[in-house]
Amino acid sequence: MTARRWTLVLGAAVALITLALSSIAPPLATRATDALHDAFMRAQPRTFDPDAPVHIIDIDEVALQTFGQWPWPRSYLARLNDQLFQHGAAVVGYDILFADPDRSSPEQISESWARFGGPQLELPDLPAHDAIFATSIGSGPTVLSFAGAPRGSVPAAKAGIAFTGTRPDAALIGWPGALDNLAALQEPAAGLGLVSLGRGSDGIVRAVPMVSRLGDSLLPSLSAELLRVAQGAGGYVLRTGQGSGEGGKASPVALKIGAFEAPLDGQGRFRVHFAGHYPQRITPAEQVLSVSDHDPALEAAVAGKIVLVGSSAQGLFDIRATPLSDHVPGVTLHAEVLEQILAGQFLARPDWARGTEVLALLALVATLTLVLLRQRPVLSLATAAIAFTLPPAVAWLAFGKGLLLDPLWPMLAVLGLYLPGTTLGILAKERARRAVRDRFAYFLPPALLAQVADDPAGALTPEGADRTLSVMFVDMRGFTTLTENMPPADVVRLVNGFLSTVSEALVAQGATIDKFMGDAVMAFWNAPIETPDHATRACTAVPAVTRAVDQANLMLERQGQPPVQVSIGLNTGPCQVGLMGSQNRLSYTCIGDSVTLAARLEGLTRLYGVGNCAGPDSIGDLPTGLIAPQLDLVTVKGRSAPIPVHSIAPATPETRALCHRLAQARAAFLARNWDTAELAFAALATQALDGWPLDRLAALYLSRIQTCRTTPPGPDWTGAHTARDKR
Repeated sequence: MTARRWTLVLGAAVALITLALSSIAPPLATRATDALHDAFMRAQPRTFDPDAPVHIIDIDEVALQTFGQWPWPRSYLARLNDQLFQHGAAVVGYDILFADPDRSSPEQISESWARFGGPQLELPDLPAHDAIFATSIGSGPTVLSFAGAPRGSVPAAKAGIAFTGTRPDAALIGWPGALDNLAALQEPAAGLGLVSLGRGSDGIVRAVPMVSRLGDSLLPSLSAELLRVAQGAGGYVLRTGQGSGEGGKASPVALKIGAFEAPLDGQGRFRVHFAGHYPQRITPAEQVLSVSDHDPALEAAVAGKIVLVGSSAQGLFDIRATPLSDHVPGVTLHAEVLEQILAGQFLARPDWARGTEVLALLALVATLTLVLLRQRPVLSLATAAIAFTLPPAVAWLAFGKGLLLDPLWPMLAVLGLYLPGTTLGILAKERARRAVRDRFAYFLPPALLAQVADDPAGALTPEGADRTLSVMFVDMRGFTTLTENMPPADVVRLVNGFLSTVSEALVAQGATIDKFMGDAVMAFWNAPIETPDHATRACTAVPAVTRAVDQANLMLERQGQPPVQVSIGLNTGPCQVGLMGSQNRLSYTCIGDSVTLAARLEGLTRLYGVGNCAGPDSIGDLPTGLIAPQLDLVTVKGRSAPIPVHSIAPATPETRALCHRLAQARAAFLARNWDTAELAFAALATQALDGWPLDRLAALYLSRIQTCRTTPPGPDWTGAHTARDKR
């Protein structure tokens, strides 16, 4: 399977796995999402409204020092309750349980003294503290609290809870029993609410149950009951995800409390958007109990408000942890809930959230998969970074609008796809590099091989490319004559040694070996990696090949084998280069008229009796130390226009002088000065160019001179020679 197919399979697998895991909601993932939302809340806490109609009376450490340790006599609480109503409180709720009789009451003290044979105290006929407190509770709208417990009787609700659809018992948080108050206190109370707040697995309170199941009853929370009593509402309506009359499992989505409605999660909980600690919402209990008559400041604090009585004292063990703080009194949480419901500011997870998250996950995985298929590391990294940060960024913006979206699973999907996907890409590129190295190891210089391996698709141009190349053909001269009496094994050894010698010399000069053709080698420059000085490098390769063959001949001579000679054809011009061939067999090669001309020039070396022939575009920027005299002006087979033919040689003083004489001889020939030209070429016949005698070249010109004397050329004669053979 190819890397592209593996990437597609990986993308599909990551999408399916993350979707499956998100539907299961593992605890670790839930904690991660909660931690992210906690960070959002710390950055964007709810704006506190100092005019919110909710106030807290705090039984703090100062109050305990002033009025004694807890529990206080309930006569103290009766005074506290009376003071609050006298100063205009709309409703007073207690985040305190009164499960046992007041032991500081007169009758309790008398009984305590007599219990173990002590003296019978004669106390005046004083009212019981619980009776005093019960009278105070009945004097104004007061709400008491109870707590869920593993056992105990369930108190009777003060108001009923209606519901739409099927009753959602299975979805609600429940307790078998309850820890409630003395019947004498609970009976006159206007309301009764649950104070069990619940907490996450990490001990942090993020959501508060608004409706809970105790035994077979549905009961409201303290905050819900306070809001109901404050409005004088008769009951609640619990709205579920089902319509009325529909069967199946139901889950609560909202609780209607009089004129207000609070959104709920699937377990009947209200998600709290905490504002944090604000002294403006709190009055110490010590100040309330110390008021002797009328206190305008207390009236301003509690008049017309829902008042909660609770404790921040550490010893009373009602301290909770929230996303904003790990030291928050439980009563503050009830106040935060009430403030939000009254202000209509909610944190809710809408019905469409899950579908949106699934679509986002699939879209991000699909996008990143398509980018990974392109195998561009920088683009893949940038796309993955954007895809990874986009979900939390959207979730952050949604949080500011009161919406809870879960960015975790799209983020995990991006991470789970990018890391192995990048690994697949790296492995695929490494395989491609290895294939390139294997294919070109013997045909490219190491520097070019490394560049091609880094970008095989771009360098090998599978679609083909137009490029100016310098193409060279190197052939073993006189191969048939040389090997006609050799055993086959010696012929193979000779050819392999020759080809290896020539190839190494060419590769050392930056050439790309195109192919081996029997005893010949074809090479080119400027592909697959562009090389601006390719013509110069190709010209330098001519004497390099010659020197390499001379070194090889010394070894052949020691082995008792005949020496070899080479003929070189070099031309520079436009070509088409790339991977070519059949579907099952491709090779990196070049084609074009310039390639054909290079082959023709190699064939002309035999005509002129020289070691190499080069086209005019190859010698345009001849390197220092080389000289390239023009041998002829030739029209080769397949071309109509003649081209100058040069031969490259070392630029020694002797060679420069010889080239000067050759240029003078050709000038006389072209000027139709036959006698001068004849004498000049006759003298050149005894000379040699880079070890190659010029007798063949001189004989060609002497023959042409005789022809011109016999049949004088016309006025448009250019001195060009027409080569009849392909080579």
